[in-house]
Amino acid sequence: MKKKLLIAGAVVAILIVGGIAFWLISPFWLSTKVEEAFPMVPASEEVGAHVITTSTVAILSQGSFVGFDAVHHGKGTASIIDVDGKTYVRFEKDFVVANGPDLYVGFGKDGRYIKGSEVGRLKGDQGSQNYELPEGFDLEGKNEVWIWCRAFGVPFAKAKLR
Repeated sequence: MKKKLLIAGAVVAILIVGGIAFWLISPFWLSTKVEEAFPMVPASEEVGAHVITTSTVAILSQGSFVGFDAVHHGKGTASIIDVDGKTYVRFEKDFVVANGPDLYVGFGKDGRYIKGSEVGRLKGDQGSQNYELPEGFDLEGKNEVWIWCRAFGVPFAKAKLR
């Protein structure tokens, strides 16, 4: 009986360790490509018998991703855009970042990551994607978009905004 419990315990331990190892390592060979359209929030206006749909879009700032080392690297364009009063972080189709576990989109200032600035889990390691900033999110004091690994507190890439 004792031997069966030891074997069962060993099997459970192997499954748990294996699951954690897979979660940590699998992003290095798995890839997710995202192709989100540019966010549009149409505003409708009646002109006579016609309804005209328009949207006001402004690019507030933009930058290019750079990585930190051979393992944590990225490239592509990040933009802060305003679409009819809603603010988004937008990655263009040229965006690529090394994949890893627990990656988030966040902000920094002058080369330092601001903990707690995350606006969403990274949707994919490639392609165009949008992250709506929460209402009241303050962009003051933030001049970089970061790809940040929360599990290990490690930066993967950042884009300095201009």
